[in-house]
Amino acid sequence: MPTTNGRRKESEIQAAEGPADPELESLIAPQGYSPELVDDVATMETPAQQRRAAIRFLLGLVAVVAIGFWFCTPANLVIPEFAPAPFDIHQRPSPPSNKFLEDVIPKTVGSFKLVDLKKEQVFKEPYTGATVVRATYVDDIGDPASVVMIEAASYINARRYLENYKTLLNQQTEITEWQEKLYIQENFIRWAAPNFADQAYGLAWNNGRYFIAVTSPISAAQQEVAAEFPY
Repeated sequence: MPTTNGRRKESEIQAAEGPADPELESLIAPQGYSPELVDDVATMETPAQQRRAAIRFLLGLVAVVAIGFWFCTPANLVIPEFAPAPFDIHQRPSPPSNKFLEDVIPKTVGSFKLVDLKKEQVFKEPYTGATVVRATYVDDIGDPASVVMIEAASYINARRYLENYKTLLNQQTEITEWQEKLYIQENFIRWAAPNFADQAYGLAWNNGRYFIAVTSPISAAQQEVAAEFPY
């Protein structure tokens, strides 16, 4: 039976006297992994830390925007006062969006009945390039009133038609009465211009992205249709 006689095995001697194992550069680096990658993992933020950093960033961004708005807004900024919109025009429902505009024109408005309806693309002011639905109404004694409706792409475009209408009136007739609100989303113009034929009296406004104008050569007719129009 083999015996070592108290001597260490050759393999033990080699293990004890051989070169030392190389020291790992990172205490947490598994064998074969790049130390740089391990260091990146070791310093990586936890999800909770990332959420806190995101919240701090958003709060800082809001603070910067608020400070910028504060310093960029003139100290003497005054929001203009406007005449109240007549007939609660900005409280009315919008025309149904699932119907063609010509199909939402009412057959009667107050004591006025629809006698003519046409849809056409217009190439003159104040509706240049727009597709216009024009309805003509008359009452029992034959007094006429006209309604124009345009489905614009936005309230901004609808307001542009109002601004164009204002320019047209100022250029082509003498206005004796005037009211307006041309500011942000709810806009209207109201006028009396007795020399302006069938548009002598008028009220035009926007209902969201829809432009609506009611005109007549007779003040009472214009007022009744404007007051009773559903949109």
